[in-house]
Amino acid sequence: MTHCIPTAACAQVCYASQGQQFYRNSVVKSLAIDRLIDLDSEHVARKMIDEAAGRNIRITGSGEITPKHAPLLSYINQFGGNWWGFTRRIDTHKALPSLMFSTDATSPSETMKYVREEVPVNRRSYLRRPDDPPSPLEVAVTFPVHGSVTNYTSKTPIHETDCPVDRKEIEGCWNCKRCF
Repeated sequence: MTHCIPTAACAQVCYASQGQQFYRNSVVKSLAIDRLIDLDSEHVARKMIDEAAGRNIRITGSGEITPKHAPLLSYINQFGGNWWGFTRRIDTHKALPSLMFSTDATSPSETMKYVREEVPVNRRSYLRRPDDPPSPLEVAVTFPVHGSVTNYTSKTPIHETDCPVDRKEIEGCWNCKRCF
């Protein structure tokens, strides 16, 4: 949460700013984990892999990763872990191009230009609110707003790239893997 640079749309509906992720203890935990990653990325990677128990590890659920976290992901790879995640930051994507790059209707033109020219379609995602148009770029997945407080999935027009988990067509990202 401390490293996120939200767009106007994302700031309006961000699920990291509502519900359980916004409770004081969650914010303190996020800050503590960030500090621990700075101090001992190898230890954090080993712990994440142990706790994941063979499952894919979700990275950047609330915009907390930056280029300085590259050593953590390198250790996860080195120790045989699998991870996936998202960013809205050009600097982070340049350092960690395996991340999905998330855009929305209010993404700055500089960001859209970068995504169009530098991000493969299978690494692009789009956050869509009910009144937003479909993505102007080809994307791998569209996420209707689906936060615990701002859940507008049923009010957002259906699009062929919609996340099947958010649309309740399947259960769990591990069954889709479009973002992996």
